Amino acid sequence: MNINLVKTIISILKWSIIAVLTVFFGLLTIIISLFSPKVACLSTVKYWGKLILFFCNINLKVKGIENLSNKPLIIMYNHKSFFDIFCFSSFMPYDWRAMMKKELLKFPVFGQAVKIMGHYFVARDGSFEDRREVVKMLKKIKNGKIVFIAPEGTRNPNPGLLDFKTGGFFIARKTDTNILPMIISGAGDILDKGSLNIKSGDVEISFLNEINVSSYPSDKDGINSLREHTFKVFQNNL
Repeated sequence: MNINLVKTIISILKWSIIAVLTVFFGLLTIIISLFSPKVACLSTVKYWGKLILFFCNINLKVKGIENLSNKPLIIMYNHKSFFDIFCFSSFMPYDWRAMMKKELLKFPVFGQAVKIMGHYFVARDGSFEDRREVVKMLKKIKNGKIVFIAPEGTRNPNPGLLDFKTGGFFIARKTDTNILPMIISGAGDILDKGSLNIKSGDVEISFLNEINVSSYPSDKDGINSLREHTFKVFQNNL
């Protein structure tokens, strides 16, 4: 049998499993979130991520977990693949939310689950179109939990980094919430952007030291300085 055909069949099976797991755990998450989004985050969402990695034969290694603590934090990560969220969903020990594109709300079951859990939604380019949503987001994050933000604004299939969007740094500074850089290595090799071929492999996630945002002024120049500093931290550790 042609090797490319075999790979295609295997990928179809993997996507089918991902779809079944997403529907099953998505429905459970919706039900549990009616009572406690936190319990859903730490149970059904975690098992969803773990099982996807298992069935796709992906080995995840996490380093620097001691730098992660249960307090309001903005975790910024380099976004390479759909598998980024499967990976960090599978092990996060604390309640968390993520900043996602509004388009994800259109996915059946998944969209309803992330909405009822209280995740945050931005435009396709990572910008903040609705200022009222930004105000609500600022209030929630200031008194809330860990939030994942991809500062590049979109998946980047190429080596290196895209320019960081300002929005996440504006939120970090206005809420006085420290940034925790999270470096993801290998996820881009699992699934190329624009491809449906899921490959087996290794993914490594490394948590670096917190960046103290209060040491930067809250004006436009200070936010840009924070953005530039964070970009350099990622560049030096990729």
